[in-house]
Amino acid sequence: MTPLLLAVSLLGPVLPIESAEDKPTIVGHWLGVLEVGPTKLTLVMHVGPGEGGSLEGSLDTPEQRAFGVPLETIALEGRSVRFEDPANNARFEGELAGDGETISGTFTQRGIVIPLTLSRAEAADLPRPMEIPGRLQGIWEGPIELPMGQTLRVALRVEPIAGWPGQRSAFFDSLDQGALGIPVSAISLEGERVRFEIKAIAGTFEGTLNEAGTTIEGTWSQSILKLPLTLEKVEKLTERARPQEPKPPFPYRVEELTFENPEAGITLAGTLTLPEGDGPFPAAVMVSGSGPQDRDETLLGHKPFLVIADHLTRAGIAVLRFDDRGVGESTGEFATATSEDFASDALAAVRTLRNRPEIDREAVGIIGHSEGGLVGPMVAARAPEEVGFLVLLAGTGVTGKEILLHQTELIVRASGLSESLIRVQVDSLRTLLSLIEEGRVDELSEDELHALMRDLTAGLEPEDREALENSNPPLAEATNLAVERLQAPWFQFFLEYDPKSALKRVRCPVLALFGEKDVQVDPAQNAKQIEDALASGGNDRVVVEVLPGLNHLFQHAETGSPLEYGAIEETFAPEALGRISSWIREATGRD
Repeated sequence: MTPLLLAVSLLGPVLPIESAEDKPTIVGHWLGVLEVGPTKLTLVMHVGPGEGGSLEGSLDTPEQRAFGVPLETIALEGRSVRFEDPANNARFEGELAGDGETISGTFTQRGIVIPLTLSRAEAADLPRPMEIPGRLQGIWEGPIELPMGQTLRVALRVEPIAGWPGQRSAFFDSLDQGALGIPVSAISLEGERVRFEIKAIAGTFEGTLNEAGTTIEGTWSQSILKLPLTLEKVEKLTERARPQEPKPPFPYRVEELTFENPEAGITLAGTLTLPEGDGPFPAAVMVSGSGPQDRDETLLGHKPFLVIADHLTRAGIAVLRFDDRGVGESTGEFATATSEDFASDALAAVRTLRNRPEIDREAVGIIGHSEGGLVGPMVAARAPEEVGFLVLLAGTGVTGKEILLHQTELIVRASGLSESLIRVQVDSLRTLLSLIEEGRVDELSEDELHALMRDLTAGLEPEDREALENSNPPLAEATNLAVERLQAPWFQFFLEYDPKSALKRVRCPVLALFGEKDVQVDPAQNAKQIEDALASGGNDRVVVEVLPGLNHLFQHAETGSPLEYGAIEETFAPEALGRISSWIREATGRD
């Protein structure tokens, strides 16, 4: 069921809501990653009860081989969390999310302030010292060979720990997916046979170490897939080039700013880029796709919004891009927000630009990608006198339920699974959605729900059915996780919302662009729906185009599969950039 869960996660991870009657607690284990430029550092916090109702805890920074560093102060006041490590001149301040599963805030050390989100973790999934044979110490990197001929670079890192003789730590990196520092749960070397397990992603590897100790040839197993993987010992990890990422000095002004969303009572933080000169300039607010996104829409080493903003500002168009609520330097809570909340944030950004003297207040528009392409029309319909234009990049024209079912089919097919397994994935998702829509999912016991899912596999070939039932995570666990995610607030809104209701009320000029190979928002499913909805409302200032060879991120792609995103060096196709800038200049009377 991993492809089903993959399709769900691509639309945005949403967490369960904590009951208002539950008393907040931070007792347990917490895992996060500090990012300082290109450097990523895993941080683990352990919290337990102290004397007299107090809390006590310790920190691990596994990459620095530091475990059990005591915290002098750790406190929870309401939902505000604070801890201090005076010995290292470090402190953290953050807010516990409503579901009690994440703490978002800032980590400060020696005057440097770094955004940090800590997530609850099971003790077994944490990086920890292990007795690992010295022959495995080092960096092992190689490509997982995927069914459709794609590859996915991964690495195993086994590192010594100072002060822990004979002990080592081990991490797994999915390099092309940007998932780094995943703790290895278990690792062994028996003779020449190597085996390691990563519980956090339900993956295992088994292989043979060659006589020279330089190569491990074997098989990667995850879900129902068993894929060839050869790991070679290397001095350092290879890096993918990102040639389009702009570097200073820039031929325009860059301003870091904050602005308020009074409707939500939160402060949003972003970056405004202004062309040289006095203006007033046309301007665009950038609205990101689903999931917690920073102002650059950073994904798999790519920064699409940074690349777009740089191109547009050089073309005489000001751009405001900002961190999602609860992400980076923006306040608020992401986990409980829906697209309506993000529309409120986007409108606050539009109003911020309209009040700037350098900006032409009648030429402020929105550029929305993926979910942002759903949010943009919501804002334009709500405030038609304030939104001057819309650029929809892979925007949706049908309900979220239709998107999710179709997306699941396309993504699973692009992963190379058989047609019978594709049918089971889609039928399983359709069944779960129907049960949730009808309010019946809570009436079924877990055993009844799992039996219903097993019945859907009855028509499979015996080997496919066995593989699915023995997948990792198991079918039952995957079903529980899917139900939990689909019942969360963001998903409930997304599944039911029909974007045509807002599109019919949009009066400003609209440019809707799609990638021909997009398997997340298929142009065949959405382009005409958007065009027809806008036309039915009387809007004749509309351009809808499908750009050949491009994927959901507007990269030139082979198959369009999300597994390709990180491996592609291009961040955003030049022809798409050119089309956006020329259209905005024309729509705002600059050309």
